[in-house]
Amino acid sequence: MPLPCQLCYEDATLVCSACKCARYCSEKCQKQDWKTHKKGCEFQQILNRVNEEHAAAPRARPSSKRCTGCNVKFSRDYPCEDECPDCGYVACESCACDSSSGTCYCPQSNFGRKYCSMEPKWYHTDGNGQAYRGDRHPETYPGEEYPDDIYEPEPRACNNCGEVTRVFKEKYRDHAYFS
Repeated sequence: MPLPCQLCYEDATLVCSACKCARYCSEKCQKQDWKTHKKGCEFQQILNRVNEEHAAAPRARPSSKRCTGCNVKFSRDYPCEDECPDCGYVACESCACDSSSGTCYCPQSNFGRKYCSMEPKWYHTDGNGQAYRGDRHPETYPGEEYPDDIYEPEPRACNNCGEVTRVFKEKYRDHAYFS
């Protein structure tokens, strides 16, 4: 469903090319609203730049003294259960087995284990809630192989780990297929 025009509330088909937020149904409405929108547009552009810079900046490594998931302090009686070698995320036993708190910040893996070699799960995310959408070629055990029609017909390099193998067809990479 389209969002409404900033001025007349009809279905908007145009977006302000500067701030990418204000929506309009026509150039006429956009021009008519410019005096009102101009100040907000400039401010939104600044916010957009700040948000882009923040998103592009690498995350600081979390403290190794506390669980990144629940912030509990580690001790001899309550030790760190798992630590990601790449992003430094550390998890206590409770968070390591929890599907949401036990996901590190890495977009292609979880605690150093590549998502591409795992069966798709809803909690395979990049730490910001964005789902992993790359190739999948889960490890299988004898008697537990996936049907041939799930895989692409020819082996190729995985777009995550680079291993040349048979990968899942795109529609089977989504966790919903396995739920």
